[in-house]
Amino acid sequence: MPQAVATVLAGIFTSGAITTGIVVASWAITLVGTFALSSYQKRKAERAAKAQFDAAQVDRLINLQGTVVPRTLVLGRTRVGGHCFFKTSVGQFKELFIMCIALAEHEIDGVEQVYLNDQPVDVNELGQVTTAPYGQSATISDQKISFSTTVILDHDPLPGSVSAIESPFGMVGGHEVQCSVNGREVTIINPLPGWYFTVYYQYAGFNSFVNLRWHLGSPDQTADGGLTAMLPGTWTWDHRARGVAYLVAQFAYNDGALPSGIPTVTARIRGAKLYDPRDGVTRFSENPALMMRHVMMHPRFGKRTSMRASEDARTIAAANACDTGISYTGSDWVPTFRSAGVYLEGAPASDVLDDLAQAMAGKWAYAAGELFVRAGVYQAPVMSLTEADLAVVQTSADGSVSQSGIEISPHLPRNEKVNTVAIRIWDQSANYIETPIQPFRADALVAADGAELSQEVSMPGVFYAPQAYHIAGILLRDSRDPLRATLTFKLRAWPLEIFDSVYLTLAQFGWVNKEFIIENWRFSPDSGVVLSMKETTAAIFQYGYGFLPGGYAPNTGLPKPWDIRPPTITSVDSGEGQLIVQSDGTILNSVLVTWAPIQDASVRNGGTVEVRFRVLPDGAWRPVTVPGDATEARLTGVNDLDVILIIARTSNTIAASDWSTQIAHTVIGKTEPPPNVENLTISGSVLSWSLPRRVPDLAGFVFRFHYGQNLDWNSAAPLHDGLVTESPWQPELRPGGVVTIMVKAQDTSGNQSMTAGSITMNLGDPPIANVIEEWDYKALGWPFDPSESYGWALVGGDPTANPLDSFYGTDNQAFYGADTVPFYKAESYAEMAYVTPLQPINSALAGSIMTVVAEVEGIDLRIEYRFAGPGAFYGPDDDSFYGPDAESFYGAAGEWMPWPGQLAVANDVYQFRVTLGAGATRGVLKQFVVTVDAPDIEEQIDDLAVAFGGTLIPYTKPFTVIKNIQITLQSGATTAVTAEATKTPNLAPKVTAYNASHVSVGGASVDIVVKGY
Repeated sequence: MPQAVATVLAGIFTSGAITTGIVVASWAITLVGTFALSSYQKRKAERAAKAQFDAAQVDRLINLQGTVVPRTLVLGRTRVGGHCFFKTSVGQFKELFIMCIALAEHEIDGVEQVYLNDQPVDVNELGQVTTAPYGQSATISDQKISFSTTVILDHDPLPGSVSAIESPFGMVGGHEVQCSVNGREVTIINPLPGWYFTVYYQYAGFNSFVNLRWHLGSPDQTADGGLTAMLPGTWTWDHRARGVAYLVAQFAYNDGALPSGIPTVTARIRGAKLYDPRDGVTRFSENPALMMRHVMMHPRFGKRTSMRASEDARTIAAANACDTGISYTGSDWVPTFRSAGVYLEGAPASDVLDDLAQAMAGKWAYAAGELFVRAGVYQAPVMSLTEADLAVVQTSADGSVSQSGIEISPHLPRNEKVNTVAIRIWDQSANYIETPIQPFRADALVAADGAELSQEVSMPGVFYAPQAYHIAGILLRDSRDPLRATLTFKLRAWPLEIFDSVYLTLAQFGWVNKEFIIENWRFSPDSGVVLSMKETTAAIFQYGYGFLPGGYAPNTGLPKPWDIRPPTITSVDSGEGQLIVQSDGTILNSVLVTWAPIQDASVRNGGTVEVRFRVLPDGAWRPVTVPGDATEARLTGVNDLDVILIIARTSNTIAASDWSTQIAHTVIGKTEPPPNVENLTISGSVLSWSLPRRVPDLAGFVFRFHYGQNLDWNSAAPLHDGLVTESPWQPELRPGGVVTIMVKAQDTSGNQSMTAGSITMNLGDPPIANVIEEWDYKALGWPFDPSESYGWALVGGDPTANPLDSFYGTDNQAFYGADTVPFYKAESYAEMAYVTPLQPINSALAGSIMTVVAEVEGIDLRIEYRFAGPGAFYGPDDDSFYGPDAESFYGAAGEWMPWPGQLAVANDVYQFRVTLGAGATRGVLKQFVVTVDAPDIEEQIDDLAVAFGGTLIPYTKPFTVIKNIQITLQSGATTAVTAEATKTPNLAPKVTAYNASHVSVGGASVDIVVKGY
């Protein structure tokens, strides 16, 4: 507000002189920072002008008598009596009384309803009152003269009441003549030429003893025609009463209609037309903001001749707020704020503006020659002020330093608190009579205050009870946010105006973007811009909002040292990652409890967080205390699968918080399995792998394998005894051909990884030395042990699984297959087991290496072996060498064991079993060869590049026969997935690399071991 704020207002707002300054009025607050409505109204009542003004409000429904009375301004829709400025009686016996009542000393928009002694009456188009007792039904006689034989009556005749006579023109007398009647049309029958006719009839009507008509007070208003006719020379055509809205009332003497004399005449009217700066149109309106502008422009109130653009902008903002639609009752839809009132011209404009501002729960001020208005709705802040904008320290021209104080008033004394408002309004539902309505009581405030603290409030400008309750609600909510502050700011605050809202951030008071409304603005060159402000918030103005004893705008954001909150526990973890490994290798369980960072500085600095836990069902509470700035605590002394309850609280040097919501947790401890093994690879015969994280209680790793592609861990054969403790690792023995090698991590509690790491590779032929013995069971015609074999028949010369319609496989098979395998199959085949006959190994081969090669079709390949004898082959000396015929030559066979890939044979009897699982793929055993060898000639060739179509193996040793070629396909940038060797011709072997479609590809590298003799 750059203008000088001191303005002389004498003669504008009061009848006498006033001092210079800012005139501010508000029905939500007072200038001293309280809701002291009683004090505020008392000060107004003490003014003599206000006493006259209040009297005018009370007298608005009477008919004032006299030749000199104050003029009135009528705003909005209301009921008025008025000034009886003319009255007379006419008639032979003065039986007709006439009076003229001035409703308003200006043009009005219309008369909606007239009341006689508080009774609303109906008036017809002739001005006749038709409501009893002022109008009564009657049979009325009438006549009509005509020179035409067809006579049109003025009223509908009663049946049988019509008669006619004809008379000679210019002569006295006449005689009856016949006529016919059709509605109002009467036709004379057989008339005499040149005669005229008189028709006599009766009609159903009423006698009205009161006649009412009115004039709206337009500038070009004409005189009342009825009065000029009845009062010639007294009421002439010059008696126009321009600019005065008046009502003409005529009363005919009648004991029944007017038993108590002349009634009081009042009317509900639409008052002054108001200029609307939003569209430049002058029309009737109930908008309080437009009424305030009208009062300011009125020659006998505000006496302004024009309004500034800035004033109209404020008026428009307030008018828009008032016009916003609202449903107060659920069945209505009305503007939020409306107003109506009758005001004596010459009364202080400030009194009128008070009532209008109250009607919109708002505020008004007059400063620097401008009107400031604000409706009782939330307005967003227009500026953010911080400590950097304060000008509390000033340096004068002489170098002296002064400091402006900061004034803060945060509380409302109890004697100024109000929780119940007794309201009086000019209630439209009571025909606009001043009426007390149901008191507005804020039960939450009454309960907090301990008593009902009532204040009577008159709302002269309000006529709708729900609106009055909304205003009272705003007043009460606003009174519970009483904090006020007066601060001096730098010139950045210069553009602000009275009633602007601002955000204020002052850390020392705990204010962060706290909203304030400016109640006063003052500028001094020596100090700066001094703002007097009151706290506010949007909830104050929200219709139907509840009531908080402490208000909706907190006085400060600074924490209360006794009001601290418990920590918010975010996680509880007791798995593998929380195991504690002690210096002696002992592993302990622990539970890690974490919570969100504590925000309260009184806890962070010198406070503590206490975590308590107990083991269910009956363990004692055990505390763990950490500093207040910590975000975690570790609990120990718990066992695997213990169920514990956990609670936490914060403490500062003054108080402790309540306990947090308790959390139940089952201790995982060492029962959590290790993570899955990752990055399993093989290079030559060396396996390498890794874990995604450190495992405190890691014991080692377990490797198993399957022939072919099979990821079923449970049915896989072990690749070693005990545990493998570190990576890399080279198995002592390894299987040959296409195998799936799997690995799981195992902890000290025996828990294993959930899912095995795996790799499927073609490891080539099993490594062998010089071949000594070989049993090719296909070449031998597939001999078998009939007591152990099952589920197959020879098909095409090979053992082939029998068809089977079983949905489920065998017990040792996984129920679900790989992701790409259909769940349902068109057909399935039985599990098959081929068991060889007993195969003795003589002592000459003991210690040699035995290998097995199997070529199959199907799934879940398992190769097993067992010892079938000889055990204690020879008995005591007195035993017979041969037993009974029914006994086996050798002793009972041992348990079946997974084939480890190769082993050193003993002088014993071996038996082999090849099993193919049941499923949609039919099992076929195409080859099964058992070989016993001893080392002879061997040559290793590393990093051999394989070309498309294959590459001859460049061996250098003097082989006579090459019995075995072992190939390891190296990983690299190639599509090869397998490599195969061709031994024919025998001494010119070739290695070929193939992709997944078994098509030869180049670019692969292999490591080769060639064996023979």
